[in-house]
Amino acid sequence: MFVAIVRFPDVPAEREDEFQQWFAWSNDELREADGLAGRRLLRAADGSYTAVVEHASAETFAAMHTTGVASHVQSRLGRILDEVPRAVTYEIVADLATSAGCCGGGGGRGGLTPHTPPGSLPVIPQGGITETCAGHAARELCHG
Repeated sequence: MFVAIVRFPDVPAEREDEFQQWFAWSNDELREADGLAGRRLLRAADGSYTAVVEHASAETFAAMHTTGVASHVQSRLGRILDEVPRAVTYEIVADLATSAGCCGGGGGRGGLTPHTPPGSLPVIPQGGITETCAGHAARELCHG
């Protein structure tokens, strides 16, 4: 797995809504890109924006940036921001979700896998507590 941490230049306060809408729109545009596994926009307490982009490999990340769709996405961003974003790229060498550990290797997620839909929870029988691993109750936060 390959990850890019993308730091955006300052977003003027009057353009924040437009910027966030651009990011949501660009996710839809890039959704079918070969190798794209995830793309999230983060906002820090100081108001700065960073994106986390996950790809199958450095090659699929680079190939995505040569497409017409990516050019269109970048062009539209250029109408919102005065500077270009800067990316630092990484190869993942260890991952909590795939490491052995508590709750079946689900990374402390109560046995849920990385592909479990958001909002899904383990089933707990009515009136009871389901034991998971190492004596942790399913409704407790499991720290391994």
